[in-house]
Amino acid sequence: MISNEDIEIPYTPVSVYQAIFERRMTNQFTADSVSRGALERILGAAHWGPNHHLTEPERFFVFSGDSDVRDEVADLAWQEKYESVSNPNPGQKKKSADDARNRVLSAPALVYVFSVPGEKEEITRENYAAVCCGVQNAALAAVAEGLALTWSTGSATTHPRLRETIGADSDWEMVGAMFIGKPEVLPKSYRTDPSERIYWLD
Repeated sequence: MISNEDIEIPYTPVSVYQAIFERRMTNQFTADSVSRGALERILGAAHWGPNHHLTEPERFFVFSGDSDVRDEVADLAWQEKYESVSNPNPGQKKKSADDARNRVLSAPALVYVFSVPGEKEEITRENYAAVCCGVQNAALAAVAEGLALTWSTGSATTHPRLRETIGADSDWEMVGAMFIGKPEVLPKSYRTDPSERIYWLD
């Protein structure tokens, strides 16, 4: 076990608020690789998300380069996308499937995130929520590293053989795939005024 007081906290000039408001998702990454150190810091931040019973339910499967397993995962994403595209045009189906495969292969780093079940339904639900909080921590840490993180639950995560291919247990719940890299473009984003969703009861 390690205490938060024992961790060497990385220094970055990015404030928490800056990371929150500058965090964007993108599919357009440069070809620059993501260092092992940066990935360890990002996933370490995810590991320190809020977790009610300290069940530590997150499990990460990391691709940081080319591999035969990554090629297999890309093929699964292709199959899943091709079969799920509603457009009956074969050319359009193939284009969408090719895009799904390329997304898996082209991201500088790809991390599959799972949540392990608890001893009862309530803990399983809390575990999933904790892992989702961890993904947000990872996204903010990525900003601090000068990177972008896209959280996806699309075709790269839904093929029935994915778990077997990467070595995940069959009863773990998929939380999503995190595509990580240096962004080429970060889109603007918009929200409504938060005051419309805040109810002060004092």
